[in-house]
Amino acid sequence: MSINKDNNILYNERFPLSNKYEPNWVLDNSMGPNALWLTEWLCETMDLKPDMRVLDLGCGRAISSVFLAKEFGVQVWAYGLWIKATDNWNRIKQQGLGNKIYPIHGDARNMPFADGFFDAIISV
Repeated sequence: MSINKDNNILYNERFPLSNKYEPNWVLDNSMGPNALWLTEWLCETMDLKPDMRVLDLGCGRAISSVFLAKEFGVQVWAYGLWIKATDNWNRIKQQGLGNKIYPIHGDARNMPFADGFFDAIISV
């Protein structure tokens, strides 16, 4: 399917990177406000470089993690409590990003990471 502003219900000129994603995929995997728009907006203030380590805290269905890995080439730890890591792993593999995104099911109050491990942390 060719995605353009005429057939994309989520098209927004303000978010050109987000416009590349299939609208039904975004809607099917959303858990609230448009995570792609929020992530794209947040990344405008960040200097993300390929292979940086990013923690996507409270990742939901990992669509923000997919966006980060695809658009910036970063490695993402998709950390969340509400969606099983296996479900996110399947979604991540379907996007061809199994070598870039690492899903983890866990509580933010007890994370297993060393201080300073991540180059950036986001939570949308």
